[in-house]
Amino acid sequence: MAERPRFGPGFQDARSILYRTEYAVITIAILVSLAWYELYGSGHLNILEIVFWAIFPDLAAFIPIGLASRKGDWPHWGSYVYDLFHTILLWIAIFVLTWILLKTPHWELLGWLGHITADRAVGYGLRDTKKETTVT
Repeated sequence: MAERPRFGPGFQDARSILYRTEYAVITIAILVSLAWYELYGSGHLNILEIVFWAIFPDLAAFIPIGLASRKGDWPHWGSYVYDLFHTILLWIAIFVLTWILLKTPHWELLGWLGHITADRAVGYGLRDTKKETTVT
């Protein structure tokens, strides 16, 4: 856990009920937005593509990590790869880039964001890059 600040109270832990509830609400808002767009929006969503983007962060992270792991040892670069595909900043960059290139928002990418927020809601955050762990 992080060190307490010198002034004022410490920060809320990422495992707290409030933190996880906020991400759960965001996840639900994403699902509601996708449903609203499908029912009342001007276009049709590709459900299979949404599902692909929802599992994409784990595929992009765990396939190379799994291929490189030896006897249950997590590779030293594994945390960085996992964090890269599970950060909202990369999702924003990809979403904006596709919006610019396609000249319209690519709403199916919300599946990726929904994965990230759902992970946070159930207690999975970014990986610790300071230590290696062994999978048992």
